[in-house]
Amino acid sequence: MAEEELSTKEKIIKASFSLLRNQAFGTISLSKIAKEVNISKTAIYRHFENKEALEIALRKQIYDDILCLFKKVDTLYFKKEYDLCIYEVLSFMNTYPEYLTYDLFSTPKLGEDVGFAKYKDAGIKFFSGIFDENHKILDFDFYISSLFVICTMVVFMLVWNGSFLEASCSNKIGLTFEQYKNQILLIIKKGFSFSSSELSAKSISKINTACLSTFKELPPLDKKLVALGNVVNKVGLQNVTVEAIADELGMVKSSLYTWFSDKSEMIRSLISPEINMMLECVLKTARGAEGPVEKLYALFKSETLYFITRKEMFSAYKWIQISGNYVKYDNSSLVEKKISEMLKKEIGKVFEENARSDIFSLDQDFVMGWLFTIPVFLSVNGIYHEFSDVQMKNALLSLCKMAATGLSFGGAGNIENQDSHDKKGGKF
Repeated sequence: MAEEELSTKEKIIKASFSLLRNQAFGTISLSKIAKEVNISKTAIYRHFENKEALEIALRKQIYDDILCLFKKVDTLYFKKEYDLCIYEVLSFMNTYPEYLTYDLFSTPKLGEDVGFAKYKDAGIKFFSGIFDENHKILDFDFYISSLFVICTMVVFMLVWNGSFLEASCSNKIGLTFEQYKNQILLIIKKGFSFSSSELSAKSISKINTACLSTFKELPPLDKKLVALGNVVNKVGLQNVTVEAIADELGMVKSSLYTWFSDKSEMIRSLISPEINMMLECVLKTARGAEGPVEKLYALFKSETLYFITRKEMFSAYKWIQISGNYVKYDNSSLVEKKISEMLKKEIGKVFEENARSDIFSLDQDFVMGWLFTIPVFLSVNGIYHEFSDVQMKNALLSLCKMAATGLSFGGAGNIENQDSHDKKGGKF
């Protein structure tokens, strides 16, 4: 529809989505939206009672469009056109990057899969193969495979759209989107293309022991981060204030600013040491691992253990996202350069010799970002679904194998060993 054919209400919604590409919704004022549309702020109130009503309209459009997407994907999936399923989702993410950034950076969700349950209830059969009627995981292996696919698509599309890391992939290496889609599909299907993804019980035990030993040396979590986590549990992320954190600590707000000049400095000063401690733990564990698959498992295990045992860090990160411009708080500005360089060198050994150059011609930073995000997705959803220790162990091993050798796809867009599909859903 041409711009001049849009109603004022539609223009307001369109402008809101445009701004969401680079900002969290909480930081976008109605005045800024009005300026984008070239109308007065009061004109917005003729169409929306308040900002909350506008956000409800945005959510409805996102839901309706994604439901339409999943109906297409459902049809393709049960025709076993798996490549086309992935292409369809990637193209959608490319067309509507603001939907992805809104969901990740403007809502209280940490990355849990709660949204998918809505689409199951709306009749999308694919999700009926993953969740039961109570939204509990029905097929654990299928769930973990889906988690790997979703994480891979999300991370690399955030990179492509310039919402993750400093520059978009399209600007940095000059791929067309069609080439980039194929690259993502190869990563899903082949991973690093290692000849083997097997880990011996001895190797797993060695890395697990090293992780536990390393984490025992960590100091207790900063009391201000603990206070933030407590406040989130009490009032929800969107209602967190510096005053509430001060109250939780039993001090006045001004006392916090004797340590920090402003909220931004407070957040950075609290999170940066934690992030660097986590990366040092990953580095130490990876150095003790032998071979690329062991190093992958060491990364996944140590990062997951960190987030599982220091859950408050999720609250801190999410507060950053919904209370400010998420682009401003990129990880590179929080990580010490020395640690970053050592870690890049150590994990970079995974890329050497075994990885297929035609798959990982992407910048190493992009691939590193993907590897470090997989344990985050696992930790968030493992906590949400209350994974047992055994489930977490199995999920870690499965994700490590998928990153090493990918998911097994057959020819003509089909995944191997997929002859049995019941009416409720299939399996990867």
